[in-house]
Amino acid sequence: MFSSTKFKNWLKKSGLFTIKVSADPLIDSLRQQFDFRERSFFYGWRKYLANSLYCHASPGVLETILRELAGQKAAPAGLLNLGGGSGQVSSIFEFIGDKVSNVDIALDQENENDISWNLNQIPYPFADKSFDAIIAQEIIEHLENPWELFRQVKRILKPGGLFIVSMPNILSFRSRLKFLLTGYFPWFTPDCFAYHVHPIPFWQLEIIARQIGFQIKKLQGNGDYFFQSRQSNWKKILRKNEEIIISLKPQP
Repeated sequence: MFSSTKFKNWLKKSGLFTIKVSADPLIDSLRQQFDFRERSFFYGWRKYLANSLYCHASPGVLETILRELAGQKAAPAGLLNLGGGSGQVSSIFEFIGDKVSNVDIALDQENENDISWNLNQIPYPFADKSFDAIIAQEIIEHLENPWELFRQVKRILKPGGLFIVSMPNILSFRSRLKFLLTGYFPWFTPDCFAYHVHPIPFWQLEIIARQIGFQIKKLQGNGDYFFQSRQSNWKKILRKNEEIIISLKPQP
């Protein structure tokens, strides 16, 4: 009998799947502490397998966010992880030296800085200018009003702080083709509607950011992490990656 393992190995050898392993020292230092799994993602038209940090985002998203945080001149003294789920992501942030508050609609176990909160409920339960960095990893597509997310983050983020958003990239060539053929974007098919309710193109996020008072400092793609591609051309990033990571700073 042809098992799933044999089938996967055949796919790897055929070149339909290619394993890309990061040699990033920061990520490698986490391998003994946290859950890594072999997971698939699309980059351009091809599907790849990568041994990546496990979270509910595509491979390369969390790694890119961690690299972005590590690239700051000083580690954030206070970090808010919006939609942190079970807490592995927040634990990783704490491991690299950040004081983390984790917020999610349903928490398995609340620690001292964890808060159970529906992010559609406004205002967020934090004082003005409370955090040095705020992460919204794979959250904006779940929310009823992405404008309110940006308004609340602008209120509770310290001047000069860092806001990182990741989301499905509905502008990729593959995503556009799926929409042309089926009328649905990847991750926004009927079986996902209970969770993914708001497909947002990057150009719309640009408008929201500008109107609320943020400046986009960097756009990155999850697949670019594994191919060591440091693209500065936003059109190329949007063309190939299935998820994008946006770094923003509040304007004075």
